[in-house]
Amino acid sequence: MPIAHVHPTESEDFENLVKREKRSLDEFEISATPEQPVTREANVTSPVSGSITIKSKKTGQSRTYRTGHMSGWVMEAYSDVKAGVL
Repeated sequence: MPIAHVHPTESEDFENLVKREKRSLDEFEISATPEQPVTREANVTSPVSGSITIKSKKTGQSRTYRTGHMSGWVMEAYSDVKAGVL
């Protein structure tokens, strides 16, 4: 299931990790927000980044993670799913 504003491979990775825990993406409300790239030097744009909020429909708990180049949101969110936080 693609997640808007998140790289497709990250969406797939998160879905596969959730399935590993015998869970489904349908158990969560997921919203991602991109940030505008920042130009620090002439003709140089920073990598796309943003945030993703994942909320458990069952518990109402939610967590927000940074997304983008070199982010670890997939494993951070998976750790929260595995620990029962989400």
